[in-house]
Amino acid sequence: MRVINLDETGIKLITANRKQMYISLKQIKDFLDKKYTLSNNRLAFNNDELVLTDSEVEEFDSTYDYIQGIFKKGK
Repeated sequence: MRVINLDETGIKLITANRKQMYISLKQIKDFLDKKYTLSNNRLAFNNDELVLTDSEVEEFDSTYDYIQGIFKKGK
């Protein structure tokens, strides 16, 4: 999974199969507060769903930590 930091507006998560989830700056706090669900290779957040590969699920904690690091630095 790739994370694209859109400085002024939020971030995009892009999976290996090129599906995307947009998380606005207003939604980042909820995402970092883990107000998402991740089960059966599906990440659901804010009425959006993203299907992840097995390796993306395994690496999700690292992706989460990376996102958290981006926004902790900015504050």
